Amino acid sequence: MNRDIHNIIIREYERRQKKAADIAQQHKEEIYSKIPRLQEIDNQINQLGIKYNKLILMAKGDAAELSLELTNRIEQLNKEKNCLLEINGINIEYLKPQYQCIKCSDTGYMYDSGEYKHCSCYKQQMISHLFSVSNISYAGHECFENFNELIYPDEVNPDKYGIPISPRENINNIKEKCLEFTKNIDNPNQKNLFFSGRTGVGKTFLSFCIARELLNQGRTVLYLSAPMLFDTITEYKMKAFKDDNFNDDKYQSIFSVELLIIDDLGTEALSDARYAELLNILNTRQTRDFESACKTIISTNMGAKKLFELYSERVVSRINGLFDRLLLAGKDIRSLK
Repeated sequence: MNRDIHNIIIREYERRQKKAADIAQQHKEEIYSKIPRLQEIDNQINQLGIKYNKLILMAKGDAAELSLELTNRIEQLNKEKNCLLEINGINIEYLKPQYQCIKCSDTGYMYDSGEYKHCSCYKQQMISHLFSVSNISYAGHECFENFNELIYPDEVNPDKYGIPISPRENINNIKEKCLEFTKNIDNPNQKNLFFSGRTGVGKTFLSFCIARELLNQGRTVLYLSAPMLFDTITEYKMKAFKDDNFNDDKYQSIFSVELLIIDDLGTEALSDARYAELLNILNTRQTRDFESACKTIISTNMGAKKLFELYSERVVSRINGLFDRLLLAGKDIRSLK
């Protein structure tokens, strides 16, 4: 995914540079028509450079003397040019390409401490594109800064909430685990996350908080509801069956993206084939996680008992072994807003 986004960004830089050069050329032609001498000066400067380069290459004359002569002549021409511009009230910047990023001149790279590095504008473009392919809104409000534990009850009531501590203490513990998850995503020993709990207790919100944190770090993320996940797989298989060369980036991302979020597990149409697909996803991603970050978050409204009833023993076994199971409890947050 990152390679494809990189190519998109490079094409965007090429577009920006061409646009800046075209506008600068339009400005030059506009000024040349008003002050023909400026065009003559620019042509002379270009011709001088070519002339002296040829003389140096042909070893006709002392290179240092030729270079000094060239520098002096160009300096004289530039003085005349600047004088003409000043007399006519024209800023010399008007004739130069105006790039969107003055730090890298729309190349995406900067020379810093003896090496070329990505400019901050490149990193920002990368983040914007990562959001666009993640199914998560760039302008969304779901982030840890907006996390509010006060909307969770502070009372301890195991019969009511199904946990031995208050929902507020519980959600604070879960938040810490989520933050730890974002910090340790590259660690193969960091388990995946499995959020469960009734509707409206913040499972999707926390998933998006984690996703936004990682996206802002330049990580790849893909959010899919369970029905959307299996529809994507089914559509890919149908098209691939008809066309051996068919390729789908979103399908490939399911197995390779640094964070895959499967929301509302259990709302998809259930079948043995889909159990096998889910098991394949979990196994493939777990194998890749030993080489590079390949974590998964699953959320569901189902309790442990229902999970065992609906899914095969192998699927449940993988979830139990690979995931840190976190139960969210409390009132429906949406009803409190």
